[in-house]
Amino acid sequence: MEKLWTKNFSLLVLITLAAFTVRQMAMSTFPMLVTWAGGNTAEAGKLTLLLTVASIAVRLVSGPLTDRYGRRSFMVIGAGMFACSTLVIALFPKIWVIAAMQLLFGAGLSCITTASGAAVADVTPPARLGEGMGFYTLGNSVAMAIGPAAGLWLIGLGVGNNYRGLYLAATLVLIAAGVMGALVIYRAPRKDSISFRLREVLEPAALPASFLELLAVFSFTSVISYIASYAKETGIGSIGSFFLVYAAGMIAVRLIVGKVVDKKSERMVVMAAMALMAAAFAGIVRARSLTGLMVLAVLLGLGQGAVMPSLQKAAMKRVLPERRGAGNATYQLFSDIGTGFGAAVWGVLAESAGYPAIYLGASAVCIAGFFLSAVLLGGQKKIETKRQNTYENGGENGYAG
Repeated sequence: MEKLWTKNFSLLVLITLAAFTVRQMAMSTFPMLVTWAGGNTAEAGKLTLLLTVASIAVRLVSGPLTDRYGRRSFMVIGAGMFACSTLVIALFPKIWVIAAMQLLFGAGLSCITTASGAAVADVTPPARLGEGMGFYTLGNSVAMAIGPAAGLWLIGLGVGNNYRGLYLAATLVLIAAGVMGALVIYRAPRKDSISFRLREVLEPAALPASFLELLAVFSFTSVISYIASYAKETGIGSIGSFFLVYAAGMIAVRLIVGKVVDKKSERMVVMAAMALMAAAFAGIVRARSLTGLMVLAVLLGLGQGAVMPSLQKAAMKRVLPERRGAGNATYQLFSDIGTGFGAAVWGVLAESAGYPAIYLGASAVCIAGFFLSAVLLGGQKKIETKRQNTYENGGENGYAG
């Protein structure tokens, strides 16, 4: 069996962990930062939308650029943009500065995640692609567990509003990510030309799995955005441990789901995960205790932990090697759309019909995902291509990914 944990693969997992840890640190404390800087909650929401818009816009061009000019370049560029945004916020924490840096923050995050996702597909042995994607996306899961806690701890140092310290620490983490990105060297496939036509920007072969990812993320934003408010309304109270339990379930399943996907099919795993999430969302409507919500948090963690690496493998295995940048950008773009618009849609539904309605709606979305998985992941023919030594064989003699 070919080796999975090579130098390049290990670096890519660490880069992902660093990028998403900073993202979670920033997201979990962002409303407080905006308030501290003189803004309000409504402005925090608008500024968050700026990040989403920037991420989506950059996704549309980062894929073709990554395929043409290499993965390593865009990991370093993305980390640099990301680090600049956090450093400027640390030095000049004004509302208008934060607004401008949200655009740079989103652009940098898009570049680094698009490039690293394509690079992971390049350096992972074909027979272990599902396992590789499972460990790669594990970085996001670990970040969800440690990022918010780290952010709140850093803010609590000193007099309890150490936002400068938080963003300076984030800058150091991102500089380390950029250095690690520069050390990822292998012989990677590249396109000879570049085009920004719609077919070049969006990879058609990745669309089925990407659409299913949109549904999964869209449904889960109902939990990210509104579970605390729902728990308060129903008298359950503080549920600070909900996301920790959720992350534990996600981490546990990602340690094994990759091997299952490699031996079985993505369709089977995705359908099972969609069914599990549909049941969990429906269960939230009936939950009236913290214990009940914790059980559902585990189920949601297992479902999300299984569906994401499975869909990412499904997307990447159907894409030609020289189109992996566009393929991963397409996948991440649909994830961004699901994240950005999910909270808005569920917010409108909660306002008009109440919180139970959004979780019934999320359950219905996952049921639709269950049936669509059977169709969209069942009839596609896997693209068989020669890997051209895209994992480790070239070593330092290869050119940068």
